[in-house]
Amino acid sequence: MSNDFSMPIEACASSSDPDSLDRALRQIIVPPSLPPGFRSKLMAIASTDGRHLEARRFDLTVEHQGEIQQLQSAYVQLRRHSLAVVIASTFAAGVCASLLLPWLYNLVGSDLALTMPLVAAVIGAAAGASIWIERFGRAARRSSADQVLRQL
Repeated sequence: MSNDFSMPIEACASSSDPDSLDRALRQIIVPPSLPPGFRSKLMAIASTDGRHLEARRFDLTVEHQGEIQQLQSAYVQLRRHSLAVVIASTFAAGVCASLLLPWLYNLVGSDLALTMPLVAAVIGAAAGASIWIERFGRAARRSSADQVLRQL
């Protein structure tokens, strides 16, 4: 292999060697001179950036831990709300059943074996539907707000 500077530019350009373009450019482009103290300033900045990166990493770790704690507390709160909804729905179903039983007995007669599970299913479906409607409504409002923010 020949020296980088001994091959003419035309030979470098027509050569099939993958480094020929690099050699041709090195012949044409003269590297700029560096100002005095450039390398020492560069090393000082690099060491400062390294310390800055460590501080930034620590800040991000603390922020991440805070977000994880918020998510965990939101999860616990969601579980509590879900439990409260289940208990409230159960009591509401009991109240509705106690109010509807005399009326249903007069209407249907003694065939309550079929009517009671049907009433319980309707009450449960209504309670579940109200919860899902609220959740989907909240998601729809959030997505429409995101679309408005994207347009801005």
